[in-house]
Amino acid sequence: MPGSNRIIVDPTATPAATSGPTLATGAPAATPAATAAATDRAAQAWLGANRLMFGPRAGDLERIAAMGLDDFIDEQLALASGPEDPALETRLKGFDTLTMSPGEILTKYAGDPRGTGIRRDILLDLQQAAVIRAVYSKRQLYEVMVDFWNNHFNVGFNKKFDYLLKPADDRDAIRPHALGTFRELLGASAKSPAVLQSLDNDTNTRDKLNENYGRELLELHTLGADNGYTQKDVSETARAFTGWSIELLRDNPEKAGQFLYRPRLHDEGAKTIMGLQLKANGGMKDGEAVLDHLAAHPNTATHLSEKLCRRFIADAPPAEAVSAGAAAFTASKGDLKRTLAAILHSPAFKASGGRKLKRPLEFVASALRAVEADTNAETRMQTALGTMGQPLFLWQPPNGFPDVAGAYLGTSALLARWNFALDLVNGAYRETRMQLAGLAGPGDVIDGLAQRFYGATLPAPVKTTLQPFATQKALPQLVALLLSAPLFQMRG
Repeated sequence: MPGSNRIIVDPTATPAATSGPTLATGAPAATPAATAAATDRAAQAWLGANRLMFGPRAGDLERIAAMGLDDFIDEQLALASGPEDPALETRLKGFDTLTMSPGEILTKYAGDPRGTGIRRDILLDLQQAAVIRAVYSKRQLYEVMVDFWNNHFNVGFNKKFDYLLKPADDRDAIRPHALGTFRELLGASAKSPAVLQSLDNDTNTRDKLNENYGRELLELHTLGADNGYTQKDVSETARAFTGWSIELLRDNPEKAGQFLYRPRLHDEGAKTIMGLQLKANGGMKDGEAVLDHLAAHPNTATHLSEKLCRRFIADAPPAEAVSAGAAAFTASKGDLKRTLAAILHSPAFKASGGRKLKRPLEFVASALRAVEADTNAETRMQTALGTMGQPLFLWQPPNGFPDVAGAYLGTSALLARWNFALDLVNGAYRETRMQLAGLAGPGDVIDGLAQRFYGATLPAPVKTTLQPFATQKALPQLVALLLSAPLFQMRG
């Protein structure tokens, strides 16, 4: 794309700040009270579409406004337990490693001379599928939570053989339990070969203790950093998980990369972990008892609620929302739907508009949804995500991608967002298709696009500034400007 076509957008401008989102209905003039109510419904719809979804598609804002935010929240929570859209499954059929076991992947690539090229194939399957699901899934909140838990139980893709194990981790550990109970999710993660290998528990034995998984289980997965445990608790936790390992290729090619408990490598001595007494000779039940204890711990409830409130409300989440989520988590014995419902139905959530920046995945997915793109999230798009600061599945530390705005506000990262928008509308993504001409609908093109992208009308000075782009020839640039605007960078 020639450099002269690049568009730089003033990041300090706030197009909808003066009036807030308003729905254009074409109805006769309403009373001030009715207008205020409609404006509030529109603002709540914008919030719901950008927090519970990866941004609105055509008609979503109007539908959410009509049904009300609370009913929309309940709808999305209910959809999480339903079947996926067959049309989405059709889009994913070409990514065959998503459904393969590690042994099947090894068999497929046996003798492949490319070496690290195998890893790239598997990585791209995961990356492209993540974007496609974010764009096309009808279970939008569910996909938001899958992304959340993939970060919470992060596996660095480039460590040892994680490239073989991460597809099964996403498929079998994260996705089935994303809105189930935390204990089920925690147990699935604890037995996930990708997690065990990434945190070195596959080599954790009674004779050679490795504390990595035990430490991250306490610090990241459950209680939170320095939150009620000691170094002795870390060591004792590691002892409880000795023998939790992985089937090796040389031992069993058909089951290679699957979870395996090795009883002869387990430390059978008595253990004490944060008041939990484990008697000698507990075997694999030692680890299960630790998971039970940690999943029900009040510090875990608070830690998880704080992370969920950071995801859905604000970078610095309000204490009352964290308390509400933690109370719901405890009362429901870790039911994630009930915990999330308490957070999303809270006054803090409904008053949180403009307090969350879209991370790169959310920005790309929301742009694709806004322009009704037909895409396979091609390789070049994955490169763009990396330039913006979120190369999917490639964050190496076990804490996952940051969930605060400051991590994504560097000059080069913001420029990458604006260049993505311009490249998108100018056809630089060869495997992505869209029809810009019909996006605005009948009538004024600026008003139509603003309504579609923001559910908002633009202040007169902003509309005047954009007027030179309101031509058929300049339509791609107009769309790029609207996608690059500060309002579109925010999650509601």
